Amino acid sequence: MTDATPRPSQRAQAAAEARSRILAAAAECIVRDGLAQVRMASIARTAGVSAGLLHYHFETKELLFGEVLRYSHEVSAELNRHALATGGDGPAERLAIFLDRCLPSDEQRSDEWLLWQELALLCIRDPGLATVGADLYEDLYATVADIVAEGVGAGVFTTGMSSRAVAETAVALTDGFGGRMLAGDPGFGIDEARAMLADAVGVLVGHDGPLPDPTRAEGAG
Repeated sequence: MTDATPRPSQRAQAAAEARSRILAAAAECIVRDGLAQVRMASIARTAGVSAGLLHYHFETKELLFGEVLRYSHEVSAELNRHALATGGDGPAERLAIFLDRCLPSDEQRSDEWLLWQELALLCIRDPGLATVGADLYEDLYATVADIVAEGVGAGVFTTGMSSRAVAETAVALTDGFGGRMLAGDPGFGIDEARAMLADAVGVLVGHDGPLPDPTRAEGAG
């Protein structure tokens, strides 16, 4: 029996690989240099492609940056799924793990944060990018709301708020705490952010005390 699924041609595969390299290079350049200093030529050099090939895939910076947002979100979402799948069975543990991944708690997540912060102003100014940003945040809200609803159904959480309202509030807390961390607040590091998030969200969902320590659930240090 033969596999009826058509395989991409070598040309299509090469184009897809080049596109992925460009997106990864754009994210790297934005984090390294800041959005105001990023040039298409620099992205092309970092990706190892010609300027012509870059413009073939992305005619404008705006189109490229919108795809960078999606690319970064897809990479992060895959890591989130892995963390949730391996980090704990209970809703409280799963909620703690997911929200912890929304903080700049290590180098990879700090780079994600810097990228999103650089692109945030563009989302405010550009209606097209604003739609992309809203769609990606919708994924965060939906994931958190699903975990909260699961916890309410299991009797682990008791809250008078809707699952969606809890989700948006919890994500807003991670945004605020993460911003303080990246700004270098000397009195506010990852330990303080985790403790305050565990306390605040524990109250929001009506958990019996703070949310669990996410580093124990993930097996991280």
